[in-house]
Amino acid sequence: MQSALFRRLIWNVLPVVLVIGALWMALAGEDGLLRRHELKHQLAATKARTERVRLENEALKREIRGLRSDKAAVQRASAATLLTAQPGSTIYRFDD
Repeated sequence: MQSALFRRLIWNVLPVVLVIGALWMALAGEDGLLRRHELKHQLAATKARTERVRLENEALKREIRGLRSDKAAVQRASAATLLTAQPGSTIYRFDD
């Protein structure tokens, strides 16, 4: 009787436990579907950030080319950055 019960337990419970374990590994394991979903979102975010940086780099390259070729652009950039004015310019000051 005990042997029959044991065999029945082995043949009925063990497959269920194995299937549940396999499903758990497929869903939540190190290479499971949840991890893949998370990595997919991280990849999309990284691609978007890479594209933003690429566009920013292109804009900076255009600005560098402009500064190398246009002396007036250099003066405007230095005036804006260093808060300077060209000789003969009129400076307006507003009090807050």
